[in-house]
Amino acid sequence: MEPELFLLEMAESEECNKIMYKRLAIHKYIGLYYAMKRERGVIDPFMIPFRDFVKTKIAENGIDIDELMKYMIENDQSNCALFAATTMFKPKKELSSDAYYNAIAKYKIITPFVDDIDMNKVALIVVSFVFDNLYPSKIDITDVVGKEEFAYPINQYGLTKVNGAIFKKDGLIFDGKGYFYNYFTNKTMLDPFDTMVGFARIIHDDTSDCDILYRLDERLAMPAAEYYDYTGVAFEKFYGPQFKFNGSSLTGTKTVIVHIDSDTMAKLLMVIKKGEDQNTNEEFWHIEIEALPYKENGSGHVITTFLHGMYYPRREVFTHIDYTKNQYSGTDYIQKYADSVDGMPIDQYTATRDLHYKIWCIENGEFSRDTWYKLMIVSLGTKYQKLLNEILS
Repeated sequence: MEPELFLLEMAESEECNKIMYKRLAIHKYIGLYYAMKRERGVIDPFMIPFRDFVKTKIAENGIDIDELMKYMIENDQSNCALFAATTMFKPKKELSSDAYYNAIAKYKIITPFVDDIDMNKVALIVVSFVFDNLYPSKIDITDVVGKEEFAYPINQYGLTKVNGAIFKKDGLIFDGKGYFYNYFTNKTMLDPFDTMVGFARIIHDDTSDCDILYRLDERLAMPAAEYYDYTGVAFEKFYGPQFKFNGSSLTGTKTVIVHIDSDTMAKLLMVIKKGEDQNTNEEFWHIEIEALPYKENGSGHVITTFLHGMYYPRREVFTHIDYTKNQYSGTDYIQKYADSVDGMPIDQYTATRDLHYKIWCIENGEFSRDTWYKLMIVSLGTKYQKLLNEILS
């Protein structure tokens, strides 16, 4: 069997599809990750069944190892297969490290240059190649909704109370299990050496006596002992803009504010809606922020970042802050972005609740304007941070 056909069959196998969503949530080239591990050939427990399946199929189909390695090295967009081939195997005694590396790079095969072919490692390189090259790196919300598995009580938006959870770089530990973060989570770090993702660091440091809710999908779960982060030390430190909230823009029963980035044509939408607390009769404001990228035509779909908070101006506190992804058809989004008189207004949101896809939330507490601001900034891209500051200044 030709290497290309074999790899495609592996990508289409049930064993691969069972764990593909978990792999997508990692957001990293796993081939590079495994090639750099100190213990060469070690693989996540949840990937072992797929690795063993690949190893069995290599033997059953009489796959030529060198032809397979050559194809992967020549077609790996991340160059991880070459790196793995030069790090996972022990060269023959008569070859220096440099000679071995040069031979692999030149001939793109391994059997003439190593004493022992560890098929677990060969299969791991195949697994990494399939994951990194033969599946799309992006999915949309409709690919996830309806397939999620929830083991704990959820609210109307699919969120579970996770008070006491330990948040990490790539996931969280809860009730004896590790969970990779939902695919659509913004994993921006506040500090390159931090142990947890940015939004969680802010919640951890700035809040107390509140409920923390997150979207816990059992398809992303594993025993806590098997969880570890793929994200290492970040090389770019996050720098948040200076806090400028003064409340001057937040007036009227409903206020719609739009600022645009002149270079990219991206827009930041802020909508303020006044309401009344049914229990206390106290006035509060829904403050909604949505990042709207520029799109030239109505093809495909668009996923935006949507942030919502409930603000009580008399006490100057927020009692609820959440992070959501909105998905629109391309044609609806073009109308929304244009805010045309006869089309979809810019402050109208998704066609269905499923496409208003919440990721995390904090509520049943009191959160300062500074905490709200920091959570907004860490959840937005740089150009949208600038636009938010313009709105708040």
